Amino acid sequence: MHVNQLFSLQGKVAIITGSSRGLGLMMAEGFAEAGASLVLCSRKIDQCEEAAESIRAIGGECEALRCDISEQDEVKAVVAHAMKRFGKIDILVNNAGISWGGELQDTPLKKWDQLYNTNVRGNYFCTTEVVPHMMAAGGGNIINIVSIGGVRATDPEVVTFPAYASTKGSIIALTRHLSRNWAKYNIRVNAIAPGIFPTEISKTLMVGPQRAIMEAAVPLGRLGEKDDFKGAALFLAADASRYVTGSVLWVDGGMLA
Repeated sequence: MHVNQLFSLQGKVAIITGSSRGLGLMMAEGFAEAGASLVLCSRKIDQCEEAAESIRAIGGECEALRCDISEQDEVKAVVAHAMKRFGKIDILVNNAGISWGGELQDTPLKKWDQLYNTNVRGNYFCTTEVVPHMMAAGGGNIINIVSIGGVRATDPEVVTFPAYASTKGSIIALTRHLSRNWAKYNIRVNAIAPGIFPTEISKTLMVGPQRAIMEAAVPLGRLGEKDDFKGAALFLAADASRYVTGSVLWVDGGMLA
């Protein structure tokens, strides 16, 4: 297979959750440029429609749907729409999530429950609704977006988020177990753990002395950029990684080295 084919998503259909902005939109742009048809979904339909329009503007085929992934009925509706519109789902990217900064003892139970309802329960809903269609089709590709915080404590001078980090550690464990369980169905399950990227969630950390502290913590000496993430996501989505499953791809500029 030619290298261009290895990195092509021509004819593929991908659902990307939380794709109206940030990392989700970066991936959507990269997938569309590689030829995939997309179903974007997020809780704010107006932002999701704007994201879809930007994808269509570069020639991508794209649907925009409202979805709170912590609500199973809404997830079911997105999957049903994708199947009706495209007839298959080749790639699922579990990207939607919420964050919370603060010491564990200062984390309200309501916030703890919100984190797990979205970041873990929502992942469960999306994955279990999509995977039967992948099994029936003879294979598929699931990519979970986690965090380096899921395997390493953060610098308290920058941010403290043990509750959030625990949800990402949970998804890392789930990724590894499902990759073994579903290999017999030709379903690959991998994760991407980004370091520090300028997104809506992290923008409050990008001011004052904290930015310099963060940059100093990265061996490559800078924060992540859009193309850094697009390329990594495309690798796991495409046939270039067809012998990769159960892996966590660290896109962190060397922070975990």
